[in-house]
Amino acid sequence: MMDAALWAEFTLVVAVAGAGGFLLGRAARRRVLPADGLARVVPSAAMAGFLRDLAAAGLDITPAGGGDPEAEGAGHESLARCTVLSLGPDGLLCELSANAAPDDIRPGARVLCFFPPRRLDGRRVNAFSSVIAAVDAVAEPPRVLFATPTRVLAVARRRHKRKRVSDQRFVRVRLWLAAPGCARPYFPTASPDVWVNAYDGRHGEDNAVTDISAGGLALEVRAGLLPASLIEGSPVVIKCSLFQFREKRFRPYWYAGVVRGLSAGPGDGLRRVAVGFTHVGAPDDAAPQGVAWTAREQQQGDDR
Repeated sequence: MMDAALWAEFTLVVAVAGAGGFLLGRAARRRVLPADGLARVVPSAAMAGFLRDLAAAGLDITPAGGGDPEAEGAGHESLARCTVLSLGPDGLLCELSANAAPDDIRPGARVLCFFPPRRLDGRRVNAFSSVIAAVDAVAEPPRVLFATPTRVLAVARRRHKRKRVSDQRFVRVRLWLAAPGCARPYFPTASPDVWVNAYDGRHGEDNAVTDISAGGLALEVRAGLLPASLIEGSPVVIKCSLFQFREKRFRPYWYAGVVRGLSAGPGDGLRRVAVGFTHVGAPDDAAPQGVAWTAREQQQGDDR
């Protein structure tokens, strides 16, 4: 099992009254679900300026636990990604994308929202806690209104330590844009959509694995070699082969996952692809895909 063999270490309620400002356009065409019992909060000038600076920033929405997130850290599966549109008197309005668990994006849900790390008052912060005040489920794309945050947080996101890959000779990755458990393709013989470190005539040697952990991995891929349909939220299947020095051979490990991030890489024409693992695979000739899948929560109770 890769998890064992591969680097095994690896305040709340603030808000708004109603959703009047959230009804953007004709209410008859939208199903807006307001959260009850929320009181309007006016953020400080510094906080309001900070939140407005997040406009067009991507947020990862995760469930909030019952304790102090700065002390406990994160570790919940991401519910969705969203983009900040505006800060108004009713709260922080965002546009949903790559919604991974739509049933959990509901009014009244307490959430942590992660953004790219920034500095505020000399402190590095990366999240705020809030409550979902309203959801516009009919808008295209859907929109969500967060109660106005009163403070930002520094929350440790990862439960697994990442291992930087310094020598590309000892790791190979094959990635398919596909979901686990479907009838096709048959992965042991199917040509992957992305090759990493393969001299196969498709320039897989131009790509690289940057880091890996028990919860996921990150790749750098030439933009021209990525499928156009690969976006944040895309399901993928990965075969990761690691060189075993004692055995003097590559040993394959199978994972299915979801693209958690897709961004510009450090060099011209490179894209960074971050994948979070959702399933562990084992070769099985009798399985429709040639791989039998087990959801990771059944294995260890936590995705990262």
